[in-house]
Amino acid sequence: MPRLLRPRLFISLLSAALLVQAGQTQSPEPRHLLLSGNLVTPDGVIPHGWLDIFNGHILHLEREKPNLDGAQVLETNDLVFAGFIDLHNHPTFNIFPRWTPPHKFPNRYAWRDWSAYQQQLESKGYALIADPANFCDIDEYAEVKALIGGTTSIIGLGSNHMPGEDNKPSPDCMRGLVRNLDHYTGFYGSEVDHERIANSIGILPRDMDSATAARRAKEIADGTLDLLAIHIAEGLPTDAESAQELDILEAHGLLGPHTALIHSVGLSPSQLARVHRAGASIVWSPRSNFELYGATANVAAAFREGVTISLAPDWSPTGSDNMWEEIQYAWDVSGQKLGGLFTSHQLVEMASGIPARVAHIDDKIGALAPGMYADLFLVHDTPDGPASDFYDAILVKSITSIDLVVINGVPVYGDPAMLKSLHLPTEPLQVCGTEKVLNSAALPNGPFAQVETRLRTKMKAMGAELGPLDSCPTP
Repeated sequence: MPRLLRPRLFISLLSAALLVQAGQTQSPEPRHLLLSGNLVTPDGVIPHGWLDIFNGHILHLEREKPNLDGAQVLETNDLVFAGFIDLHNHPTFNIFPRWTPPHKFPNRYAWRDWSAYQQQLESKGYALIADPANFCDIDEYAEVKALIGGTTSIIGLGSNHMPGEDNKPSPDCMRGLVRNLDHYTGFYGSEVDHERIANSIGILPRDMDSATAARRAKEIADGTLDLLAIHIAEGLPTDAESAQELDILEAHGLLGPHTALIHSVGLSPSQLARVHRAGASIVWSPRSNFELYGATANVAAAFREGVTISLAPDWSPTGSDNMWEEIQYAWDVSGQKLGGLFTSHQLVEMASGIPARVAHIDDKIGALAPGMYADLFLVHDTPDGPASDFYDAILVKSITSIDLVVINGVPVYGDPAMLKSLHLPTEPLQVCGTEKVLNSAALPNGPFAQVETRLRTKMKAMGAELGPLDSCPTP
């Protein structure tokens, strides 16, 4: 099947206004998209404001509707947020259902080496990606799963790599839909695998050899690598194997402002103080941590020490399906276990503006501001209360309250009426029993229903089930 058009592949030509009904000719001239709503910006909320989006970027934020002839207009009363940036995920495994081990583990090595995990998840996952024909289906399914929760950038998808194949080029489908921060964002040209962010499973020799560690340290020193996101201390504070990892990381010259420490469950307050002094940050994934270890990172100590904290879901098997769900889980943890440590505003920032700064891409995404890429989402039923209530909306509403997701200025998912009003080709999608649509021209591997069918058939043949797209309870 011929691959459909992808929005970022034609970044110099396309904006949301350029995508038209299937079968019609595209206009040769880009058009402005004027989008209204309650704009949630770093400087506060602009009620009933307007975004002027052109050629993938936000040109202006206005309090009055701009007078632009020929512009497409989408007028709403929705909340408009910057898209979520997921700095820690394993999307390849998000095609699987939830995995609930019968007991907790002292560290991640214990469950990674456990035969039940290897048989139920790891062997089946590697068997699927070993066939290049499957990868782009996995890519599309995982990205849609992230997209419906407001995620516009993600990390960790990789490509059809088996262990030891890190130099294998990524397939072309990674250009589509959600930005893949470690493989293709569209920020640095049209080629895949030219990004300035790297993702690593760990620092011990089983996960990163000395030569690779030295290469990463040199890339950071040379200024060619902006961020190394790496799993560190994913185990209980009493676990000796996890406790040594921060020292090893520092010994390799990899503890600094260009390093994000994923999980950090086992780091003590004194170690977190070292992280802060070094200028590094941590990535918090509470749901998966509690599921696997019965504990999570000491974010209260990290917060007191001034450590920068991002929030991310880890993966669907033991974490949340997407950023929206993980924010709601973190809100419950904050209220029930941490004495209300984080406000709603802080948690939303930990999923958007903060990870953008951590990844050194805050001049591109992570906020609604002039000159930024137009990566954003709309939430319906705006409250009438003070600004804090706007952030609360993400904590209490269903995922179905997302009316629209825009990436690079192109609406890619949302309410059928909204996409229809913009004359976009669509494919229906059921999310938590609610009718939504995908922009069919933006899908990286063809119709989503066909992707879903192929994956379900192949997984059934190997004795596995395709995991659900959402986590809503079935009636």
